[in-house]
Amino acid sequence: MARAQSFRRFILSTIICIYLVIFAGGLVRVSGAGLGCPDWPKCFGRWIPPTSINQLPPDLDPAQFNITLAWIEYLNRLVGVIVGFLITATAIWSMAKFRQHQRIVFASVAAAVLVAFQGWYGSVVVSSGLHQTIVSAHYFLALLIAGIMIYIYVQAYYLDIENAKTQYPIPKDIRLWSMILFLLAFVQIVLGTQIRGTLERLVELSPLLGDSERLESVGLINHLHLALGLTIAAITFVFGLRVRKSKDSVPPLINFGAACAVILVSTQIILGLIFIVFGLVPQAQLFHLSVASLYLGMLILILSATFIKKEE
Repeated sequence: MARAQSFRRFILSTIICIYLVIFAGGLVRVSGAGLGCPDWPKCFGRWIPPTSINQLPPDLDPAQFNITLAWIEYLNRLVGVIVGFLITATAIWSMAKFRQHQRIVFASVAAAVLVAFQGWYGSVVVSSGLHQTIVSAHYFLALLIAGIMIYIYVQAYYLDIENAKTQYPIPKDIRLWSMILFLLAFVQIVLGTQIRGTLERLVELSPLLGDSERLESVGLINHLHLALGLTIAAITFVFGLRVRKSKDSVPPLINFGAACAVILVSTQIILGLIFIVFGLVPQAQLFHLSVASLYLGMLILILSATFIKKEE
């Protein structure tokens, strides 16, 4: 029986939940529900959001209450709590069953510490009034946690493959190009968060501006974002063909990750065309952020899978 099969399934479920949190966080931002619950950890002084103004505490302003925004923010927090429990369980499981595999234990404990910090940091996000830098840091911390869990999944995957290092003589250029793509994608996401923050400020300062005028006001960074996006897309397509050509010398995880990366970058191109034709459609912005997060996760999967360690 596979030694780590159940553990891997549990981690995969956790990773899926993490990306649901990232998606929910994007929904919160696009819908403007970041302050749907003006307090933390409760929502309008309640553990379950109120369903009417009559349920509000007397010391809170009824004008702040929007039932839709409150429940969007509450569900975001709820899924985040579930992720916290799942990652904590992962750390406990790894220490109980995989103590001899230090990379798994250390990574699991690190993820547990970071998710606890992330939970506290959520209160900072709310108390800051959704300051752009703090919100962006909250997002990048979620990406870091997702990346660690993906790394743990890969480590557990190799536990069930005997002589993986001999079986899969991964070409060195695949590791190199996956690393380059990862770095480019990270820079691209940083640029994207800066553009998003600038657009939000422009909406507040100049609400009458059209989408094209707002993008023009962003300036050079928007052009860099577009150029880098096209560069990443081109490299991803070439990289996907390279992996396919070497499919017999790389583990299935890398084949899967490369195929998903090609699909995700193609999706981003379609979303980019939607922005050009229809403007900054909120739904498209939401999926643009989510797809970028998944793409970075696929690159972490590929990069982690290129480092095959000898069995401990």
